[in-house]
Amino acid sequence: MRKIPRRDILKIYGDLLLILFNESRKKSIVLTHIQRQSNVPFDRLTTYLAELRELGLIEEKPSLRLTDKGKAYIKEYEMVLDFMKRMGLTYR
Repeated sequence: MRKIPRRDILKIYGDLLLILFNESRKKSIVLTHIQRQSNVPFDRLTTYLAELRELGLIEEKPSLRLTDKGKAYIKEYEMVLDFMKRMGLTYR
């Protein structure tokens, strides 16, 4: 069985925000779809979503969606990933 490398919280937040951004184009966001795509157990997913809400990166009304602050986080996160890639570093 292949072992999946552990992700730190910044990677998990980045992954969740990217998934939410991509899912937001659909009519409604289904938590189980986010859970499967992010490969995070459902109980931890709800905890992470609550933390993202407290940080002001997402909001729930009328449905889950990114705030402007969440969109800015994604931009910065992708710039960091791009920089690391150009330097020959990997971030799992």
